[in-house]
Amino acid sequence: MRALGIDPGTKSYDLLCIEDDVDNVVLDESISSEVVASEPSQVFEMIKDAEADVIVGPSGYGLEFKHISQFTKEDVALTTLDKVGDVDIPVLSGLRKLLWMMKEAGLNAYSVPGVVLLPTIPLHRKVNKIDMGTADKTCVAAFAIWDQAKEHGINYDKTSLICVEMGFGYNAAMAVENGQIIDAVGGTIFPGPGYLTLSQMDGELAYLLGKFSKLKLFEAGASFIAAHKILEVEDFAANLNKDEYQLAWQSMTEGIVKAIAILRTSFEKQPIEIIVTGRLSRVERLRNDLERILSEKFGVSVRRPLHIFAKEAKDVAHGTTLIANGIAGGKYSELVEVMKIKDVKGTVLDYIFFPDFDKKAVIENLRSA
Repeated sequence: MRALGIDPGTKSYDLLCIEDDVDNVVLDESISSEVVASEPSQVFEMIKDAEADVIVGPSGYGLEFKHISQFTKEDVALTTLDKVGDVDIPVLSGLRKLLWMMKEAGLNAYSVPGVVLLPTIPLHRKVNKIDMGTADKTCVAAFAIWDQAKEHGINYDKTSLICVEMGFGYNAAMAVENGQIIDAVGGTIFPGPGYLTLSQMDGELAYLLGKFSKLKLFEAGASFIAAHKILEVEDFAANLNKDEYQLAWQSMTEGIVKAIAILRTSFEKQPIEIIVTGRLSRVERLRNDLERILSEKFGVSVRRPLHIFAKEAKDVAHGTTLIANGIAGGKYSELVEVMKIKDVKGTVLDYIFFPDFDKKAVIENLRSA
C-alpha cells in the first residue's frame, strides 16, 4: 500500500511516498513553491504518477477529516483564508488550484486538521484563536510523536514532548502529552518573530496599519530585521556575528523560549524532551545554538528527530506520510487513532467570540479559486 504525504511549505512543496513502511521510499521530492504557484500542474503530475493508494493533501489552515471528493468551495476557501480583493498571493492560489485538480482527477486524498480543530485540546484553550498551528503543524507533531516512540521504545500514548517547528515562514510549538496535542502556539500568535513573519502582532500596530493585506503576515520577521529582505537561511546563519543578524536571532530564540514556557503550564507532568523540526533546524549553526539555549533554560533533552527516512522531503512531509499510511489502515493507524485525527469536526472559525463576527459572511468573502 502506497501512502503519499504532501507538505505545502512557504519555501517548497515536499512530496514523500512510502510503500507499506518507512524503509521503502518510492517518491522523495522537493519542489519550489514558486513553481507550484506558477505551474501547479507540474506537482499534480508528480502526485498522479506516484500511483499512491492514499494521499494526505495540502490542507492549509486545516479542515475536518474529509475525503477530497466531498470538498466544497467553502472547504477550499477555508484552507487559505484569503480574502477576495486582496493581493493574490501565488503560493495560496497555487494550493487552491492543486486541490481542485486533485478532486477533479478523483484521487483518493484526504484533508487533515489544523491544531485548533483537534478534540484533544480543551475548548477554553481555543477561545478567539484560529492559528494554533496549521495542518502541517499537526503533521510535524505526528512525526515527532512517532520519532520519540521509536527512539525510546514506548507506545504512542506514552509520548510526552514539545515539538518546535521552525519553518521558512513561521514558527510554531505544540505540546504533546500521552501522544495527543493538548495545547499549541501557532505561527501568527507566536511570541516572537519567525523567519519571515512578525508572528504575534501588537493590537495597536494592527490598528495603525488599518486594513492590511495577508501578505503582511509574511513580513517583518527575522530575515527582514536582519537585512530588510528575504534571505536564504544559510546566508542568515553565516552572518550571525553582525549586530542586525544577532538582534534578529536573539528575538527569534527568545520567542521560542517564551512559547515553550507557555506550553509547559499545560502539562500534568513535565515533558520528556523538546524536539525541534523545520528548515531552520537543519542548519547546524542555528540548531546548535538553539539546542544550547533551550537545554540551559529548561534542563531537558533538546534534539532534532533521529529517524529521518527521506533525503529531500523535510519533517512535515514525514509526518504527513505517516498519517496517510495510518488513515488507510496501515502500520501507523494507531498513531492516527491516538491523535484523534479522524474525530475532527467543524471549521477553524468556530471559536471566535467577537459579537459582530459573522462567520458565514466571512467565508463568502474568501477566495476558493
